[in-house]
Amino acid sequence: MRPVTRWTFLTAGLVALGGLVFWFWAAPGRSLPHYAGPAEKIAISTSADAKSALLFIAQDKGYFSENGLEVTLKTFPSGRMGCEQLKAGKIDLANAADFVLVSEVFDGTTSLRCIGSIAAADDHQVIARKDRGILRPGDLRGKRIGATHGTSAEFFLGRFLAFNNLGLRDVAFVDVNASDLEEALATGRVDAVVVWEQWAYAIKKRLGDRVAAWPGQSGQKYYWLLMSTDSWAKARRGVLERLFKALDQAEIFLKSHKEESIEIVARRINLDPVSIKDSLSRSTLGLSLDQALFIMMEDEARWMIKNKLAGQARVPNYLNYMDAEALLRVNPKAVGLIAPRRAAPQ
Repeated sequence: MRPVTRWTFLTAGLVALGGLVFWFWAAPGRSLPHYAGPAEKIAISTSADAKSALLFIAQDKGYFSENGLEVTLKTFPSGRMGCEQLKAGKIDLANAADFVLVSEVFDGTTSLRCIGSIAAADDHQVIARKDRGILRPGDLRGKRIGATHGTSAEFFLGRFLAFNNLGLRDVAFVDVNASDLEEALATGRVDAVVVWEQWAYAIKKRLGDRVAAWPGQSGQKYYWLLMSTDSWAKARRGVLERLFKALDQAEIFLKSHKEESIEIVARRINLDPVSIKDSLSRSTLGLSLDQALFIMMEDEARWMIKNKLAGQARVPNYLNYMDAEALLRVNPKAVGLIAPRRAAPQ
């Protein structure tokens, strides 16, 4: 047997050190060198609810600034409104549900691109007034139901009705801005509404036991996307990489500091921490761009076609509207698309 020498120990130590260095730089969130250049200003739209937690945490803990970003988070009542701001050139990135991109693609001229998702959420509720004779889902037949057209609420209304042996033709759909849904239900303009967490909380607090409420998604989660325009994403690769690095740091913090993360989100959106905790329990927070998103978008597209809400009768190829380049660079494990496009086509 060969004697163990100090050179053997030295060699083993160097191998171990090399492995440690490799792990440090290859691990998610550590694939980019420290940024020391001037801060880049970017504006991102989002909504005041728990599924935007990674954005709130990254800003609160200083991860954006650590990565050379000066981020302004602009809150809108719905992701649809944020996308309108993006298309108008008033912000750089929009945070919105996957259904918004699905409907935009059907327009045929969109330049929007999904660069990643920061959450998969189950936060829609159907809330109805008991004094309108609605005590169970079947009582919605013939009633006026308020939801925001072009948002995930419209899709989940259709699904909720179908699961309860009803269809859109069996109710009167009323297009109501997300910020007006509480008032519309309280004043009797509509008999029921489909809302996500922030509005559901406000309605229940105001109307109490005068309303009945049911989960609106039947366990089917939707994705909370980050979107940019095609040209912006191609021109700002480095900025997007630093953004995803900051969000990856926020995800790591969330997993190891759950109670503090709940406090950060509750403070940011002025909601009861108990409500935030409940919402987070029904959502998966983290960076992703996977096949489940692609399948969900195709499912939504088929629903739109079936209900004559689309401008064409063919499901688009949504891979053409996903740009995985920046997320692949920062956290390749988060990208699970089959043959993901590293950049959207010209």
